[in-house]
Amino acid sequence: MLKLSYPRLKQILMIIILATVEVPSNILSKRLNVSTRTIRSDIKKLNSDISDYKLEIMNCRGKGYYLAIKDNQQLDKLKCDLNRLDKKTNVDNSGSRIKYILNELLTKQKLISIDNILDSLYISINTLNKDIIDIKEIANKYNLRIVHKNNGLSLVGKEENKRYCFINQLENKNYKEYVLGFTTNERRLFNNIDLDTNSKVINAFIDKEMKEIPDYNRKNIVIHVILSLSRIKAGYILKEFNSNLQVSHGFQDKFDKMFDRLELNIGNEIILPEREYVKYHIGLNNPQIVNNSNEPQEELIRKSVLFFLDKIRNNYTFNLLNDDLLIKSLTEHIKAAIKIKSLDSSRKNPLLDVIPSTFPLAYEMTITSIKILECQLKFHFSNDELSFITLHIGASMERKYSNKWKKRNVAIICGSGTATANLLRAKLENRFSNYLNIIRVYSYAEYCSSLYPKEVDFLISTVPILNSKVPVVEVDLSNFANDSKELYGFITSTSNNQQILYSLFKPELVFINSDLQTRQQVLDFLCDKLEEQDVVRSDFRAKMFKREKMYSTAIGGGIAIPHPIKFAAKVSNVAFLQLKRQIVWDDNDNKIQLVFLLAINEKEYPKIQTLFNFLADLQSDTRFYNSISKCSDSNETIKVINSFIQNNIN
Repeated sequence: MLKLSYPRLKQILMIIILATVEVPSNILSKRLNVSTRTIRSDIKKLNSDISDYKLEIMNCRGKGYYLAIKDNQQLDKLKCDLNRLDKKTNVDNSGSRIKYILNELLTKQKLISIDNILDSLYISINTLNKDIIDIKEIANKYNLRIVHKNNGLSLVGKEENKRYCFINQLENKNYKEYVLGFTTNERRLFNNIDLDTNSKVINAFIDKEMKEIPDYNRKNIVIHVILSLSRIKAGYILKEFNSNLQVSHGFQDKFDKMFDRLELNIGNEIILPEREYVKYHIGLNNPQIVNNSNEPQEELIRKSVLFFLDKIRNNYTFNLLNDDLLIKSLTEHIKAAIKIKSLDSSRKNPLLDVIPSTFPLAYEMTITSIKILECQLKFHFSNDELSFITLHIGASMERKYSNKWKKRNVAIICGSGTATANLLRAKLENRFSNYLNIIRVYSYAEYCSSLYPKEVDFLISTVPILNSKVPVVEVDLSNFANDSKELYGFITSTSNNQQILYSLFKPELVFINSDLQTRQQVLDFLCDKLEEQDVVRSDFRAKMFKREKMYSTAIGGGIAIPHPIKFAAKVSNVAFLQLKRQIVWDDNDNKIQLVFLLAINEKEYPKIQTLFNFLADLQSDTRFYNSISKCSDSNETIKVINSFIQNNIN
């Protein structure tokens, strides 16, 4: 039986067997992304692994490697074994091997043979021993033990703990893949039951009994029920399960009816501890079904939310206190969080890693103001819960402060008759429906009689108008294509959000190709420049460094957005610096090359949600860095920044 020391050797062997001529070492190194020295070591190891076949890989000087064949039958045997090897489990890194071995330990009733593991994964005993050390550390977290006996391994511990290990360790919950049905790995893990039939029963129960449940939580419920069914079918049954969860009146009967149908599907009895286990996990993912006599009164939560939003207004001037939807959704969310905490558990946010960088301002507002909410409710919010709250705050800010295109009210003045007027209106609505709210079409005579509405932002006219109190954009149907471009240019150039962003950047505060090597040097340099330009107050630097200590201002894409924790700017500007080389920005080893130091005046703070949106979008736009790197001075850099502002707004 063919056993290769590590997966790369299989690739080398396949290349050499299939080649019709010698394969140079530099070709192998390029294909496998390793050095030629590594290739030489691999060939030596590979020859040892295939020595039983009486074959050897030789090196023809000046040409490359080839397989020296003395017996074609041995070659055929090698090809046959190589084909079998190709069908084995594809695990080419420690993480995937650990998941594979854990799965074997959790699903096999008997000892699993070490020889079978080595054969399945084609790894050495030394590699397996290293992996077992990591597996033991994982098992310890769940009060489980790895037992080594008679050249075999087994996992010892309570069934409940094994299930927690199973759920948390074996499935990579990539959000997009996770919510879209069953993954290939899930189908492999639960291949002893009919996944599709049972999931239909579970989803029908969810659809009927639960309202507005997120897809992620729905999938969590399905997985926990399926896991319970699969373990029961395999003979691993929970003998006891205790929780203090009490469900809403009437839910228990409906819950039991679901399990009665599932019993028929799997042909096994689902005893009470198993039902309680599932009910507990349904409650964690849908707290609305949970009764908790110890939870704070709803009015107390609502008042606490108002204190929290008032703190945000005091710190950042954003007034979200009149957003009834936000107050209601936060109150319901916190009620659910408290219910889950009462069950000695917590919920995971699948977007935890991306929320701080995607909504940097909303996240900062949340974590710097959350203490008042925690004190009022005597409740600590986890990072996952803080990220959930950030989404509620971010949604409110989008509703109230981040309308990139607030439609302009316009009136059309047309002196060419009704048919022409209607055609012009249709063309404008077709092309500019996202930007314009056309009040009505008026004749030139009606305009002169002052019959058109005065509350318009500007006029679109087919005739020259010289005495208007509001801007006028003249269009001609015969030249509509060109005139519509001018109209679009007028709309974008007068966009308040766009003008605000343009005004924040000026050449005196833009620096490129800097040789600075540390975060401290970068921030001191930019603070010096802001002080020289009389942009900031004397306390700006201290407040900026205080904010920097709270958590990293690196948002991804090699970008950092440092700023003070409190207002300390006389006027609003952004100091921008591009480094020649990336520097380590924080303890998380984030590498930064582009720095935007934000100095925003208190009166203008509510207008800068657009700035944070713009900066968050830049982190995933590689064109921005490529364009900046080609600039030779600050004026060119300003032009690049402004062009990306225009593209972002548009």
